[in-house]
Amino acid sequence: MEKFSRRVLIVSKAGHGQAFSLAREMLLWLRRQGHTAEMIDAGSDNKLYYTPDLFLVIVLGGDGTMIGAARRLAGLAVPLLGINFGRVGFLTDIQPDNWQAHILACLEGNASVRPRMALRWSVLRSGETAADGVAVNDVVLSHGALARLINVEISVNKQMVGLLRGDGLILSTPVGSSGYCASAGGPLVHPDFEALVLISVCPFLQAVPPIVFHGSAVFDIHIRQGSTECCMTADGQEGQILQTGDVLRVTGLSGAVHLIGEESSFLEQLHSRGFIARMVGS
Repeated sequence: MEKFSRRVLIVSKAGHGQAFSLAREMLLWLRRQGHTAEMIDAGSDNKLYYTPDLFLVIVLGGDGTMIGAARRLAGLAVPLLGINFGRVGFLTDIQPDNWQAHILACLEGNASVRPRMALRWSVLRSGETAADGVAVNDVVLSHGALARLINVEISVNKQMVGLLRGDGLILSTPVGSSGYCASAGGPLVHPDFEALVLISVCPFLQAVPPIVFHGSAVFDIHIRQGSTECCMTADGQEGQILQTGDVLRVTGLSGAVHLIGEESSFLEQLHSRGFIARMVGS
């Protein structure tokens, strides 16, 4: 079989000694195999993410490290392989002790790819785009430093959903549904679906119930008079301060993230993370 030289980027969790050591070992091994490999720390943007012929990104860390890399690669069709050095491992599902076989399978095109949706968000101010970006887990709107209510008007596909006064709201992907979404009382959504979940956080009086929408839905969240300082965060890693009159627009990005690995079944993941209790003796 003809061997191809691939361009590979290794992303290592910043400040994690074991992840760094293994990333260095991978780097040297890949170069000995004739591949072009580079290594960077996670946590900041880097032009190497956007190299035109990038074939594979290997992420060493936990789910947070994986989400940060996936957000930068959303829509670029570059697959990500996660090596788990975290605690949860929903996205980084490969254990460090058998990394060579998994990387070889990726390089030879023998690894299955799992497309996952992401979110595109933008902040509209006086009719202009003031900021925009991507989220893999969720977009969250919340109050600022003072624990006061936000006051927002929510519409989807230009149809009014309702008014919300409360601590905030969450728009989640299926991948993110097991995070803050679940903690706030939202549903667990199978990651194969393309859906958007709307959750209100500690609503005052009239509540907007948890609702699941199609992944192509377009949400407009208007910041109304009476709101205190509002903060928008993407995946809990990037944020913006919103003003009265701003509109936060969020919609789905179909198949934006490509994951590689031996993903366990959805129910097995829920059992292993304690979302569903196992039967005694099972």
